Amino acid sequence: MARRLVAAGHEVTVWNRTHKDFPGAHVAGTPAEAVAGADLIITMLADPGAVESVLTAALPALPAGSLVVEMSTIGPAAIERLRQLLPDEVAFVDAPVLGSVDPATTGNLIVMAGGAEQDLARCRDVLSVFGTVREVGPRGAGAAMKVAVMSAILSAQVLLAENLAYATSLNVDRNAFLSILGTTPVAAVLERLRPTIENGPPETRFSVRLAAKDLTLATEGSGSSQTMVAAARDRLAEAADSGYGDKDLTAIALALLET
Repeated sequence: MARRLVAAGHEVTVWNRTHKDFPGAHVAGTPAEAVAGADLIITMLADPGAVESVLTAALPALPAGSLVVEMSTIGPAAIERLRQLLPDEVAFVDAPVLGSVDPATTGNLIVMAGGAEQDLARCRDVLSVFGTVREVGPRGAGAAMKVAVMSAILSAQVLLAENLAYATSLNVDRNAFLSILGTTPVAAVLERLRPTIENGPPETRFSVRLAAKDLTLATEGSGSSQTMVAAARDRLAEAADSGYGDKDLTAIALALLET
């Protein structure tokens, strides 16, 4: 995403928790150095704690009148905590994305943005560098939309992985099973899992651990309304604890076949 901003002609300063070189961008030594003098600040980190830690470190240097665009998947409750953390004179938009490494590289992410109209207008052109921007409501709406969408996507993949393990326990012919499922409405989800089932997990694009985190966010405070999502969350957490945490999400199929 940073590289796309550089390619689009923006002046970019980056800071990463693990040092990385970004050709065309200035690499800052600290979060405070990264935001000093910036008009627009983007955060993209793994979880709510990481975002809060980094923004807290950046606070002394945040320019009055700047705009923070939070693009991590951290849920609407964390968005409200961050708004309370930031000074009133700093504007705030939440804009998490749908898609991982490949769509980020090609500019085909779906950006789900929430915020006041005047703040969305300030960052609309920058967000469009990343892909298709969907302005979904006031502050917190983007974060809420992201966890709702991920509830469906991730749970569907876990369900199919569990179903494959079930079919295997019945001694069903795996190739025939996959072929038949491929003719049904779940075919698109199956095609995400099939390469891992047949050839092993690919290079990690979105990890089992991050998927478990997303479903934990999606089930916080949901009571009994997210029972299937909670079950998928627990399956992912178990897989992460069993050594699959850093593997690609599709490796959940292999984890469940081994249980």
